[in-house]
Amino acid sequence: MNFKPLSIDDKSIFSEFEYICADYVFSYLFMYRNLYNIKLYYDDKTVIIYSETDNPCFYAPLGDTGHGIDLIVNNFSNKGINATFSKIPEDFIGIFADRNIKLKEDRDSFDYIYRNSDLSGYKTKLYRKQRNNLSNFIQNAAPRYTDNFHNYKNECKEFMYKHYTDPDILGPTSSFIDNIDYFDCKGGIVWEDNEIQAFCIYEKVSQNTVLSHVELTNNNHRGVHAYLINEMSSRIDEEYINKEDDVGLPGLRRFKMTYNPCSMIKKYTSYND
Repeated sequence: MNFKPLSIDDKSIFSEFEYICADYVFSYLFMYRNLYNIKLYYDDKTVIIYSETDNPCFYAPLGDTGHGIDLIVNNFSNKGINATFSKIPEDFIGIFADRNIKLKEDRDSFDYIYRNSDLSGYKTKLYRKQRNNLSNFIQNAAPRYTDNFHNYKNECKEFMYKHYTDPDILGPTSSFIDNIDYFDCKGGIVWEDNEIQAFCIYEKVSQNTVLSHVELTNNNHRGVHAYLINEMSSRIDEEYINKEDDVGLPGLRRFKMTYNPCSMIKKYTSYND
């Protein structure tokens, strides 16, 4: 099996596959291709995604999943290596069980799913904090939201580098913005006077779901995120928004939970006894 680094030229390979969860959307894979060192193998039956990091793992093979699993297991067992599988959605569990591959829940990789009408309305008592933050931001900042992100790509990058230092955010987001014209993404910007205070990038991935790729805010302003999400959601027709996982970061998990997901996409990882 010969794996090659994922590139923009691989986009067409994924067009025949339906949305499963964030990890298998090509734009998501492309965005994080360097951070997770994403590589691909594909033949006429399957597409195999391989993350070659310090803890290398394979995702659930697309297409003929059983064929892909068998290729991986046989290839690596010949080298005396037990292949690790990760990011496995629930619908694939039976295929792995048929091959006696044990899986366990991986909470850190669960996708957060939100009902769009909840975020565009903030109507119930569950969203009292968001309503208060939103009101505070509107009163103190007099913001405006525009959906012309593509006209201000460089300005959004400048905003990001001004307010963020984490290379795990800067690298993937900068690369994604540089290649945004290859993807059918939309975006919005929050302005205060003529200065950017937040921006978002999202993409329709199924008939009823949008995937939120980027939500970056100037956190010196209370309520800016509540305003960004409220405005973004009011412009989305799809029923659900997938806001990806929390990668096991406690602060990010608490923050995502405050927006009250209506469901989670569970994912699993393999293990050995």
